[in-house]
Amino acid sequence: MQNKALIIHNWRQSPPEERGTGTVRRGNRRSDMHEIDWIRDSRSFDQVAELYDAHRPSYPEQMIEDILSIASVPQDGKILEIGSGTGKATQQFARRGYAMLCIEPGEHLAALARRKLKAYPQVGFQNSTFEEWQAEDGSFDLAFSGQAFHWIAPELRYTKTARILKEPGHLALFWNWVLPDDNQLTRRLDEVYAQTVPELVSESSESHEEAIQRWSEEIETSLEFDLAAVRRYPWEQDYPTRQYLGLLNTYSDHLRLADERRQQLFEAIERGIDEAGGAIHKRYEAVVFVGRKR
Repeated sequence: MQNKALIIHNWRQSPPEERGTGTVRRGNRRSDMHEIDWIRDSRSFDQVAELYDAHRPSYPEQMIEDILSIASVPQDGKILEIGSGTGKATQQFARRGYAMLCIEPGEHLAALARRKLKAYPQVGFQNSTFEEWQAEDGSFDLAFSGQAFHWIAPELRYTKTARILKEPGHLALFWNWVLPDDNQLTRRLDEVYAQTVPELVSESSESHEEAIQRWSEEIETSLEFDLAAVRRYPWEQDYPTRQYLGLLNTYSDHLRLADERRQQLFEAIERGIDEAGGAIHKRYEAVVFVGRKR
């Protein structure tokens, strides 16, 4: 059965990296959507900055090269990062020598990223939300956001970004999407979620392909950008049990659980993975959307 991602009828969409491993979605039931606190949830990552840095994946190097090529960023160009987190994507651009300003609202996330990027004096950080940040118009060649743009208020997502870009300028949005699997371990973990934390389980109505189409259309209909490219980069990774639990402990829907219930869930997941050989195989697809300023 195809794994589908939940559409949340709110102005922010559920983070695609937090989608389920099998036939169900690890997210919120439709009946619970009104309980989602998006400001709280977006800030929850700051509480687990070290775990986030240790367990969240980075991005394919070819994707970074393609973004810079499509956007024709000159070597002396200036790049804005919207939501730098712990600096995973930041490092990939910084290693190529670009001057960067990174906007990150999480105090602990930003502090960790600063420490990691201290060898790159051309990279600066602003501890602020994108919405509150005071931007200078026409000052950047490229703006990008990895795993973060769905947290930005829609009324500012594209208008403010377009305003701070030069002519011509580009916006690159990218996520790591978990691809569906249907195997014995996945089915067992689906049962664990259903029995242990049923509020994190729902059938859903938006497939991976539909999500890609939705973001493509959102960029096109923003009236600020033309869609210049959509590129896809499949990759895979094996997670030993403890590493996978660390990854789950960085997902906002799992962080919403009470400590006792999260511990109960993780113990059941640990038993399932250990009995299946001690590791879980995950398939991903990194997807980048590049918009050209109109």
